Amino acid sequence: MPNVSLPGTRVSARIWRILPAGADPVSPVLSSEGRFHHSGQAALYGSPTPQAAAHAVARYLRPGDPARLVYPLALTAAHLADLRNAATLAALGLQGHEASVPWLPERTAGRPATTWTASDAVRAAGFDGLIYTARSAPDRWHLVLFRWNLPGAANLVPDGPPIPHIPA
Repeated sequence: MPNVSLPGTRVSARIWRILPAGADPVSPVLSSEGRFHHSGQAALYGSPTPQAAAHAVARYLRPGDPARLVYPLALTAAHLADLRNAATLAALGLQGHEASVPWLPERTAGRPATTWTASDAVRAAGFDGLIYTARSAPDRWHLVLFRWNLPGAANLVPDGPPIPHIPA
């Protein structure tokens, strides 16, 4: 359980995730590393709208990739660290820039991703995940879950049929 003195945000909302057709929409990412996960850590990335989800995955899609669908998910009882909040950043010992540093160039150069500093702090504090700002549009946000569908963690279930993915 999170340290109750740390500020957190309780989230229950519909979120959206883009995956290949036929994928399990509540399964963790398949990649061993990403913006907020490393070393095989569990992670599930989502967005508050299908359009925001399309922006989030646009840089990772390649010609010839399988067709994608946008899956609606019902998220309930998630205790998230909102990295847009200065008090949350301070309580986690973060300066505020950690979540916005491009992670892939750091990994390509053989360095640990700066973004992992933020996600590791959130994981260590016991949160279910975090909310972060999109680098390309500060008014857009996304979330990543580290724990879901476990006792005491956020609950996540499919919330309707998937819709076609329209690239951003």
